[in-house]
Amino acid sequence: MKLRAANIHNNCGLNAHRGDFMGFIATIAQKERAEARSGRSVTVLRNRPWPLLLAGSWLLQAFVRLALAIHQTTPVMIPDESGYLLAARLISGGAAADLSGRTFYQAGYSLLISPAFLLDGDPAAVYRRVIAINSLVSAALVVLAYIALRRLEVPRWYAFLLANVTALLPSVIYYAQFAMTDAVLPVVVLGWLLLVHSWLASGQPVYAAAASTVVAFAYTTHARGTIILLVHVGLLVVALSRRWVRKRDIAVLATVLAAGAAAGRALNGWVRSQIYPGGVQPHGDWLTDRLTSPDGVGWILSLTVGKLWYLIVSTWGVAGIGLVVLVLAFRRGTARPIRATAGLTLLTLLGIGLSTSGAIADEGTVANFAYGRYLACLVPVLFLAGAAFAWRAPQVTMARVLLVTAGTALAASAIVRMHAGDRLSGNFFSSFDFPEICFLTWNWDSFQLWPATVAALLLLALAGLVLIRYDRRRGLCAIAVAVIVLDLATVIVVTNRISRHWSRELELDTSLASAGLRAQDRVGVSYEGMPWRIWVSHAFQARNGLRAIDRYRRDSLPPDVTLVIVPWDSGASWDSWPGAPADWQPVSINRTPTGNWVAWRRQE
Repeated sequence: MKLRAANIHNNCGLNAHRGDFMGFIATIAQKERAEARSGRSVTVLRNRPWPLLLAGSWLLQAFVRLALAIHQTTPVMIPDESGYLLAARLISGGAAADLSGRTFYQAGYSLLISPAFLLDGDPAAVYRRVIAINSLVSAALVVLAYIALRRLEVPRWYAFLLANVTALLPSVIYYAQFAMTDAVLPVVVLGWLLLVHSWLASGQPVYAAAASTVVAFAYTTHARGTIILLVHVGLLVVALSRRWVRKRDIAVLATVLAAGAAAGRALNGWVRSQIYPGGVQPHGDWLTDRLTSPDGVGWILSLTVGKLWYLIVSTWGVAGIGLVVLVLAFRRGTARPIRATAGLTLLTLLGIGLSTSGAIADEGTVANFAYGRYLACLVPVLFLAGAAFAWRAPQVTMARVLLVTAGTALAASAIVRMHAGDRLSGNFFSSFDFPEICFLTWNWDSFQLWPATVAALLLLALAGLVLIRYDRRRGLCAIAVAVIVLDLATVIVVTNRISRHWSRELELDTSLASAGLRAQDRVGVSYEGMPWRIWVSHAFQARNGLRAIDRYRRDSLPPDVTLVIVPWDSGASWDSWPGAPADWQPVSINRTPTGNWVAWRRQE
């Protein structure tokens, strides 16, 4: 092992004199070509202790996630969480609900968490089981990160340390606290890229078939999965046209991909018909309108830059290094597997950034101009590329890449500022959308663009100085430990100030416990005049379904409805439900910042 590590350093040293950025990439390319000639696939777990060590690390990572999020008992990210939870309830055989007019939340993730509804149907218990599923899946990132780093020839112990740093990134842990696809997408994306790399490095079609299956799941899970599907199809076309593999293999892989995508489409179609009978928000129309107008194209490009800015700043600059390294992987001499996976990553990043920027409505929020969630699924990939580069790169190359990264972050900041202008301070700001930024600036009430950028670049500069001036091994270990401490501090503070705080607030505002909600209750909600955040939250609590009620007509109440929620004007009597039937009585009143409402129960 020591001899092998020494050879790696020697190779790095031999490449350092070239004076470019590619000594790091060239060394990996030599390794890839050697393995391709020998016909051996890339393997990483050759010593018996390592599977046990990785299993223990996976469990520890899962425990960290559970410890942070197990307090939550109700959806907080509304309506996203409610959409996924209601679809999961439907898939598990439970009642449907009506979320017509809201965004369509696809069913892939809901299928994954649907077992949470098979036991006790109590909403709080169900939500905790969903968080447990999230934690187990999200923690698997540490194993995939270790495999990726070993393929980049990072020694075992350093790969293990950096894999744990990657799995503790704030965005990875933060979104695992909610019932959303973002809890599992980082694992899905990294798994897909590793399978593609295995296929191209070994030539074995079983890896490509597995990668196609993962892509079909991503397609079923979120609109971002459509971008991954298109990129993967492009890879198969290139592989066929350049004869990387046999035509028969491509036909089999295309069949696997088509069958998986068709099954996912059928599942999504069924869920959509059951939960969105009145239609969904027209995200595709918004994207088309913007792509066909100069102002719309400018909007898309500037918002994409804002997402890249967030990507760099929220990872303390390391993802920016990874982005530069992936771009440079296209230089001559890079092995095909690395070049292909780098290309897939960049195309996916660009496709998701552009499409999500175009398909989202202008909601008058700061998050319209700088937002991190949609690209968070690629954060571990870019962070790993940057971390591996930090281990392998010569000092001169490291200094140059740091300068390019800093310049990119500053340029992105300037573009965001020029496009958004005073809207960065005047538009609605939610700390939910900016967990890392709020921590960097220690400001939980407003968006601070330049202070966040400067803080992240100072952290990056300090880490770069340690790597350039001191022993690489000790310096990297010290930086890794420091980043672990920083990551944990971030997620603990963010959990207390954002997740836990708003979970308590929303539960107080929307809980039906005060109305004596029973498992057998059929709940009706007056949509007219009712803030949508309230009735969408009620939909998850109503285990036997939620129906819209016309509150102005006595004969509109279905016979099986036992509890009705109506809006209440604080200036009126709290028992003033227009047209209330004689056998109904008010049982609970709630005054909330979002809106006031009263619960009425049918008297038995």
